[in-house]
Amino acid sequence: MTGEAPANEERARRRRVFFALWPDDATRNAISRASRRVVRLCGGRPTAKRNLHVTVAFLGGLDAEQLERASQVPPIPVGAFELELDSLAYFDGSKTLSLVPRSVSPPLAELERALWDRLEREGFEREPRIYRPHLTLARRARPVEEPVTPVRWPVAALTLVESIPLPRSVHYEPLEHWPL
Repeated sequence: MTGEAPANEERARRRRVFFALWPDDATRNAISRASRRVVRLCGGRPTAKRNLHVTVAFLGGLDAEQLERASQVPPIPVGAFELELDSLAYFDGSKTLSLVPRSVSPPLAELERALWDRLEREGFEREPRIYRPHLTLARRARPVEEPVTPVRWPVAALTLVESIPLPRSVHYEPLEHWPL
C-alpha cells in the first residue's frame, strides 16, 4: 500500500493537455446554430459551446517539465487557412456525434504532421491512429442521418489546452495560443 499514495500524488500533479484548433465566438455560434437540430435528434449529452474545438495532437497527462517542453514546440508556420465542417460522423466505440470536414485540407494535414514531427523530437509519442479531425457535438449519442449547414471556420492559430475534470463534466482551459 505504501507505493499507492506516491503514484496517486504523481497522477494528481499531471495535467491532461492537447493542441487544438480553438474557434472564436462567431465560429462557435455558427457551429451551435448549424448543429442544434442534430444534437437534439441524437439524444446525447451536448458539448458545452465553450468547449468546442478540433484536437490536432493529444498529449495526455504531463508533468511540469513535459508541459514546458510541449509549449516550446510551436509555432508551426503553415499559415492561416479555412476549415469547412460540412458532415456528420458517428464514432460507435465512444458513442459520440461529431461535425467533420468532408476532406482534410492540405494546411490542416501539414499542421498535424509538422506538429507531431516536432513533438516526437521532444520525446512525445505520436498517436498510432490515423488523424481524423472532428469537433465533438454530443456524447452518449445515437447516430443521426441528417444534413448539416456547412460551417466555414477561418483558422489562424494553434492552441495548447488543458482538460480539467469537473464532478459532472469537463472544462477545457486554453493555456497558450500561437499564430499559424
